[in-house]
Amino acid sequence: MSNRTKILRTLLVLGVVACIAGAGVFSAFSSQTDNPGNVVTAGTVVLESNGSGSALYSMTAAKPGESQTSCTKVTYKGSLPATVKVYTPSTIGELGSSVNLKIEAGTQATSTFPSCEGFTPAATGATVFEGTLASFGTERNSFANGVATFPAGATKWETNSSVVYRVTATLSASAPESAQGKTTGSHILRWEAQNQ
Repeated sequence: MSNRTKILRTLLVLGVVACIAGAGVFSAFSSQTDNPGNVVTAGTVVLESNGSGSALYSMTAAKPGESQTSCTKVTYKGSLPATVKVYTPSTIGELGSSVNLKIEAGTQATSTFPSCEGFTPAATGATVFEGTLASFGTERNSFANGVATFPAGATKWETNSSVVYRVTATLSASAPESAQGKTTGSHILRWEAQNQ
């Protein structure tokens, strides 16, 4: 077989292959269906208070029986339903066993930190905590064991839910002589929200 014949046959084969490939490209059928607008946006958990960053009580040279009371309004601004708990992440000093702490939940027509004027305790579940500061520090020291509170009649906090808390710290009238000069140390009262 001559070279010329081989070349012609090769060209013929290539031509047939090209025609078949071309026919495949131009004769394909197609159909589509779309699901547009897919997006994921995270919800929010946002807790605010009108007394944020300020002490609820600060007593120096306190005498037995002396107390101090403040009120703070806690408002939920998140988009996700949440649970709110109060606790202290701080270590309480040795005077804590002689300091009584009372936290009450309620409402207030006009809340101006730290005033408690017009505070009304909740009809049910008003007392959030009542006991020594030392026991609060050991029993309520994280969100896991914090005291849960909810707006009146609710089981969750929703956007713009709010509760006013009245916090009273009292150096016990029966504080022992050994309490003189002792301190609780600076500590935090924390309200924390987590989504349900």
